[in-house]
Amino acid sequence: MKKLLSLSTLILVATLFTGCAVNLPYNNRLNYTSISELSALPKVQDTVYIKWNPETFPQRIDIQGSDGFVGGGTRTRIPTGVALSSRIEEAIAQIAKLSSNGSPLTITVEKARSGFEYTAGILNRAPAIDVADVTLVATFEYKGQKWTNTFNSKLKDPKMGGSSQTGLLDKAWDDIAVQVTKDVSKHLGNN
Repeated sequence: MKKLLSLSTLILVATLFTGCAVNLPYNNRLNYTSISELSALPKVQDTVYIKWNPETFPQRIDIQGSDGFVGGGTRTRIPTGVALSSRIEEAIAQIAKLSSNGSPLTITVEKARSGFEYTAGILNRAPAIDVADVTLVATFEYKGQKWTNTFNSKLKDPKMGGSSQTGLLDKAWDDIAVQVTKDVSKHLGNN
């Protein structure tokens, strides 16, 4: 009986530490507020082609645990590259025309990380992200100009239990896309 109890305990502990896969519903489009904010920026005459380096960044999905105690052992699928690249392209399209025939704007991703924490609580039916901490370090090249910048967005949901499963992380990605576009706008306007 003692061996059976020990074995059961060992299996339970191993299961807790290996984590489980968590798939959350993400949005890969900019929200209306971000688009409205970008529409106030001056438009540039240049036609731009966005080239990602590495080329696979727009398909990148990270499998990671939460930064906090709750969900630290999970294997959560976080579409960092998918979310950031689609939002950045949509954001830049608000200030410049995008076309495969345009002048290349090369975005080299030095670092991209989507940190998050889940809401703590036993009564939560589904995991909700209540802290989002996104960082993007990128080097840009456009018509002989080259510059590197770091973009950060750290958000915390004040509502106990989280407002939505992924809304805070979506909002942080939107914020990064707006920051990138404002930075790129300064350089596109110089040509």
